[in-house]
Amino acid sequence: MAPRSSNKLPVVAGAEAALRSLGVRGALLDQRPAGRGHWFADWSGRLADSDVYLAVMGKSATTRKVRLVLDDWILEDVSAGHLGDVITAVFRGGPPDGSSDGPRGRASIRRKRAYLVLPVQVLRVTAGHAHYSAAKKLPPEGTRRSPWEEALLDDGDGGRDGSG
Repeated sequence: MAPRSSNKLPVVAGAEAALRSLGVRGALLDQRPAGRGHWFADWSGRLADSDVYLAVMGKSATTRKVRLVLDDWILEDVSAGHLGDVITAVFRGGPPDGSSDGPRGRASIRRKRAYLVLPVQVLRVTAGHAHYSAAKKLPPEGTRRSPWEEALLDDGDGGRDGSG
């Protein structure tokens, strides 16, 4: 069921505007209550040559921070004011030095180690003066990443295949 635009939360409308700015036609998040005043909005479709799932969750209609899910990455405590910039920075796919992805945000995925032994990959996004990050285990060798993830890979600390 399509969400009613008259009940659209401003933060959800901002996420939709970010998707439209990235060329997504008919970018409408399905917004619904999630109990105890919380809400949930999600969308899936084609973006940056990838099949993408995007979800936004908040604790109230006037929330200042949200949880953003991008496929299997989870960014916690994203400022509602930065949500659109975070989305566009991730899917614009410029280099991590920000040279071609504009002044409003930048994103990269790098290989790191958690607890000194566990290899993980970290999605780091800058929006305004804030930094947001999410980590997950490295995929098994030979596993293909989404094109949007490939575009964000930073070779500075390992190979693009995660083997370095």
